Amino acid sequence: MAEGFFTNTKTQLFVFNVVLGLAGCILFVVGIWLLYDPEIAKVVSVELKLTWFYHACYAMVVAGAITLLLAFVGCYGANKESKFILILFAVLLFVLFVVNLATFIVGVMYRNKANEYTYDSFKDALSRGYIEDKYYEFKEDVKKIENKFSCCGLRDMNQHGMPCLQDSCLCDPNIGEDCKTYQTFGSSCEIYSEPCLYKVSSFLRQKMIAVIALPLIVALIQFCGVCYVWRTQRNTGENVA
Repeated sequence: MAEGFFTNTKTQLFVFNVVLGLAGCILFVVGIWLLYDPEIAKVVSVELKLTWFYHACYAMVVAGAITLLLAFVGCYGANKESKFILILFAVLLFVLFVVNLATFIVGVMYRNKANEYTYDSFKDALSRGYIEDKYYEFKEDVKKIENKFSCCGLRDMNQHGMPCLQDSCLCDPNIGEDCKTYQTFGSSCEIYSEPCLYKVSSFLRQKMIAVIALPLIVALIQFCGVCYVWRTQRNTGENVA
């Protein structure tokens, strides 16, 4: 009867570690995707101080890689029926559970405060003066997000000295775009009605969903694994006795 118990336990641990390995692989791949996605890279600019978005992404990549490695350790421990390796596996699994839970909490915090963080980033990037007065890379990054989100300026459209001279700010109300009339020196032009702050923060909030959901799912799998290994070790002792 004890032999059947051990065989059944080994199979269950092997299946669990395959699931854990797949979860770690998904976590790793999605983290890499968030770091290198061209659409995100156009927005998360070093020049505009928005790289805080990547903090949780780095944590996802590290946690995913370690989870994948740990799944191999768990399979090895189950195959060898090594109590020491399985206990070590459970301890490391609990540590990773804490890491993923922390990643989830950071993701929730960033998502809830995306508007505030984006505002602070834009303020640090351009505390005074006009966008036109900045260096080339900065102006190009601003143009990218203005073209992408149909907006004008970072925190305010008046951060452009002459919005009417900026192609990325001009809009056409005849095709249904949300425009406002901007008066300047006796003439006027139609520019986008909103600065980029709100649209950028909304974009980052949407992308943070993956940073929140995946670490939480993996953390729950890892917690179930810790509980299962602990119960298995206790039952193993009872069967041996």
